[in-house]
Formats: sequence, structure tokens, C-alpha cells
Amino acid sequence: MKFYLQAIFLLLAIQNFAQTTAIVQDSLTKKTIPYVNIWVDNENIGATSEENGSFIISNEALNKTLILSCVGYETKAIKLSHNNQVFYLKEASVQLEEVLVQSQKKTIFNTISTFDLETSTSGFGIQLAPWIVGRYFKYDETYEKTPYLNTIKLATNSNIKGAIFKMVLYVPDENGAPADYLYNEDIIFSVPKGLKETTIDVSKHKIVFPEKGLFIAFEWLTIDKNKFKYDLKDYNSKGYKKAFRYEPTLSAYITPEYGNTWIYLNARWKKFDAISVGKDKGSFSTLAIETILSN
Repeated sequence: MKFYLQAIFLLLAIQNFAQTTAIVQDSLTKKTIPYVNIWVDNENIGATSEENGSFIISNEALNKTLILSCVGYETKAIKLSHNNQVFYLKEASVQLEEVLVQSQKKTIFNTISTFDLETSTSGFGIQLAPWIVGRYFKYDETYEKTPYLNTIKLATNSNIKGAIFKMVLYVPDENGAPADYLYNEDIIFSVPKGLKETTIDVSKHKIVFPEKGLFIAFEWLTIDKNKFKYDLKDYNSKGYKKAFRYEPTLSAYITPEYGNTWIYLNARWKKFDAISVGKDKGSFSTLAIETILSN
């Protein structure tokens, strides 16, 4: 099976760039917050906080506004003014919907989207910043009989064992862009090495498919654990130099029409553009997701 990336990697040679270290904490408990998505506002510079809440970002970000977002917290814009700065995020207030507990009954499943791994010949990979890629699913009245998200399946390709990824669920705003979090906790999952189908079971969370529709999105974590290091050919010296990128990549398939795929980069959500080069020019890469609902 041929497989190519629609999102082009920026392959970074490992060098000693000038960098700034900072940390993210809960404003009330002062506990560190892992896996925070961090961008320089409207620039292609970003980072993810590590498990201990720390992150490293280019000195180009100094004296610029950072946008920090994380499931369960209010998004915050704040200037990065010095090294070892501490950023505080405020926990988001959430109005929990009442869950009706029913007597035991036979489980009904409803598959509302699927994909064929063999025909998923495109894909999404990141550069150096923590992109989020998501696909919108419209609500249908038939979902009333199976209102809960049960499992999400996607095709992942990883050069390392144990890379981790974040799934984020959004409700669209009036313009159709991803907006409010549907589920207010991180959904972190591990990705196997190689080209595999990865299944995420969310049945225990009782997440109701919203009538406004749903964005199922996946966020790359630019942390040390996800680095894939390799030797990159240097055509100037005719030798090799050390380089890295972040794993994994996600499979997609080519469609002639726009497939409701959106990208979060530069701290902005935007529709994913049509392919601009090659035999598929004018077509679209649609994120390959299998979605199963249940009662």
C-alpha cells in the first residue's frame, strides 16, 4: 500500500537552539498540568507541556503572546516575558448533564463512519508544533436510539513504541468551527509501533452525541516521549546529521469534495485546504475515523 503525507514534515536537525523554559500550574491547587497545548499567537511556534508541566519553547517566543489551552481549563492568552516563568490556568466550570440510569438491556451498536486501511493512502503528520486535526460529524435523528459514543477507531503509523496521543471532543460554534469541549477530561491513549488500527473505548464515559454535531479531534503531543530520532542525509556535506520528528502520523483518504476536516495551528482553527500539488490536486484529505455509537 502506498502512503504519503499531505501535511509536510519540517525535518529538524538537532542543534543547540536558544530556548526558554516555563511551567504550567493549576491556579488553585498549584499542581502542574501535563499536555497543555501552547502556541505563539498567530505564529508557527508551539509546544506541549511535559508530564511535570514544564515546556521548552524557542526564544523567538519571548515578549510575545502565548495561547494556552487544555481540556478542563479555560484557554488563556499571556505574554512570555522571562525564563522559568510560571503560567496559571483556571479550571473551567462545567455544567454536567444529568445521566439517566436505566435497567439493564441489550446493547445496540450503530456504526456511523468507517474506513478501509488499504485505501487510506494519505495522512497527517506534524511539523514541530502541536497541531490538532479534527473531523466534523453531523447529528442525525436516528442517533436517538444509540446516543452514546462507544468506540473511536483510527489508523496510526508510528516509528516508535509507546507514543501517546490526545483525543479531544468539540461542539461547533455558529460558524461551524470547533469551539467548546464536549468532554472535560483528557483522553490520552497509546499508539502501537507500525501501521496499525488503534481503537479508543470511551463507552464508560457516557458521552452523548450532541445535536449541534461533533468534532472528533486528535492532538499531537510534542514531548520527549514522542520524539523519533534518526539520521538525515546532508546533501551539502554528503554525510548525515541527527534529526527528529514527533510521532505518530494519522491515516486519511482522498475525496473529491471537502470532507469536514479542520486543523488547529498558529492558535487558530481553519478548514483543511485542498491538495495543491500532484495527481490529487484539487482533492481533499479526509481523516480516516470509524465511529460507533451505542445505547
